[in-house]
Amino acid sequence: METIELTRKELYDIVWTTTLSKLTQQYAYSNDGIKKLCKQFEIPMPDGSYWSKLKFNKKFKKEKLNPVFGGVDKIVLTLREEGNSVNVAQTPLTIITHEIENDPNAPLIVPDKIIKPDILTIQTKQYWQGKISFTSYREDSRIKYPIRVEKNNRERALRFMDTLTKLLRYRGHTLSKQYGYDCVLIDNIYVEIDLREASKRIPPTTKYGSSEYIPTGEFIFKVGKYSGEREWRDGKVKLEGMLARIVAKLELIAQREKEWEERSRIANLKREEEEKRKAEINKRRDEEVDKFNRLVKLSEQYDKTLIIRQYIEAVKQKAINTNNLTPEKLEWIDWATNKADWVDPLINKPDDILD
Repeated sequence: METIELTRKELYDIVWTTTLSKLTQQYAYSNDGIKKLCKQFEIPMPDGSYWSKLKFNKKFKKEKLNPVFGGVDKIVLTLREEGNSVNVAQTPLTIITHEIENDPNAPLIVPDKIIKPDILTIQTKQYWQGKISFTSYREDSRIKYPIRVEKNNRERALRFMDTLTKLLRYRGHTLSKQYGYDCVLIDNIYVEIDLREASKRIPPTTKYGSSEYIPTGEFIFKVGKYSGEREWRDGKVKLEGMLARIVAKLELIAQREKEWEERSRIANLKREEEEKRKAEINKRRDEEVDKFNRLVKLSEQYDKTLIIRQYIEAVKQKAINTNNLTPEKLEWIDWATNKADWVDPLINKPDDILD
């Protein structure tokens, strides 16, 4: 969307010369959105009687703009595109709801009588009539609507669920089951749904009696579970008039669940990469420790070799000095030298007996 940059003084002049209804046509904001902007930038706005007094040339008090402002004197406003009713300050739920409501082909009207029933509508009626039964919750091709209402309200419940199902299919979704729960399947995300009739609690009339719950005829539609649960209930507006908002909420729940799955996937990849990095470090450290221990062992082995050779030389010198270098002694010196060569890590001479 195209934007325009204004100062506080420029926006002040605009709100005192242009009505809110015209401002919302020029800029992508609701009445409340413009009021919040003015409050944020400490810009006074005319009260409700201002425009009437201005029209009939009556006296009015125009509040002056305080030039002292602690924030940045820069306001970026989004211009409204022609035919686009989405406001910048709107929530994602409101934006998707309006998108559905403004789609001329979206099946949003619940008829007084079902003309072309969805296959799930047919299966639900057959289930109620006892014509079909379900032997396993895994039979997704033969699921029925999650309806819990009195018999006299079943027809209305069917008309509502039939239209909801057609709207969901129109939006590219479907109904399915997961772990035995009835769900809407949106982009491979399962969102639980449930339609039930509200009941009123009647306190017991006797001391040891129990409470009685009487159906009220009011419908309650629930989506999601746990902290993401959301309910709509018949009131001034019946559930039939909330279809767009219900589907918008279902899509948002699925979108957030999808985003959570993606964040989890990325987090798992990062965790796996970190674990792999740490494993590589540990492997390199273990290899380095092994090499060092091997070095120490060879050094100690070499040190022992030097001691053995010194001893051999000392024995030889003593034999020479005492004129006792006998053939037996020479044979021993040769044997000891071979053993020193076998121990010496720099020589590693083979030994027929010790190897």
